[in-house]
Amino acid sequence: MDSGAVPYTVSVDRMASGDHACLGFDSHRARWAVRAAFTEAGLLRGERVILFVDPGTTPGKAAARLADHGVPAAQALRDERLLVINETPGYDPERGFDAESRAATWLDFTENANVMGFSGLRAVGDMAWALEPGVDHEELIDYETGLTPLFADIGFTAICEYDRRLFPPELMCRVGASHPTEVLQSLDALHITRTGTILHLAGNADLATREQFDTELRRSLGGPGPPPRLVDLTALSFIDAHCATTLIRLAAGLPPTARLAVHCPATHARVLRLCGAGEVRQLTLYVEAGW
Repeated sequence: MDSGAVPYTVSVDRMASGDHACLGFDSHRARWAVRAAFTEAGLLRGERVILFVDPGTTPGKAAARLADHGVPAAQALRDERLLVINETPGYDPERGFDAESRAATWLDFTENANVMGFSGLRAVGDMAWALEPGVDHEELIDYETGLTPLFADIGFTAICEYDRRLFPPELMCRVGASHPTEVLQSLDALHITRTGTILHLAGNADLATREQFDTELRRSLGGPGPPPRLVDLTALSFIDAHCATTLIRLAAGLPPTARLAVHCPATHARVLRLCGAGEVRQLTLYVEAGW
């Protein structure tokens, strides 16, 4: 069953405990960068991290790829804070896909991590096995949809990796919609979407993405159509002074009676205030609690 929902796009470093996310990728280099950031965040938080990889990726190879991105994976493997598994729970070439068995595996891993004193558990899983014989795609969609409340309940943070070069576009759309969260493939990307009167930003607003940031915000706030009423920066990992100033200047150019709310973490609010947000009557900052 398809959920019909539109996934919330975030950078990997903005994932929260219990998130169930989809990563659609078309570059193994980019995938390993996401894996490294995900692993590093988990290790820093005292969580156990599990990588479910393809059969050709040994723990040693995985540790080397993570080390290329600055993650001390070899030591984490030795003390079992990091596990690299190249088996596929719940799938057997002869018996096919067993969704119930696979879901039970996540409960077992979570209980084990709790008993061992970890603060949580996170995993990333290569989903290429879902194209093998014996996997019914309707069952796969139902399975993915059902994981969301389960993971939220047990605090299991997960990324399901789907290679866009292997999965048909229609199936990619359906598996993406079965996850509440979509992870950006590039750590340096900027993703901007509008839903009704809300403009959502995810990723990074910095030197590498300034041109895109300036162009899309001018189109939204300075274009002929009605501007958004809310700019949501809660999924944005970073905003530099240039981009903050662009947002403030565009808000100042709105009609005097217009009001634009910006929902953001405290770090972004600090940058915006330093760049003059408090001097623009059309602009109101709402700081997200806990950031």
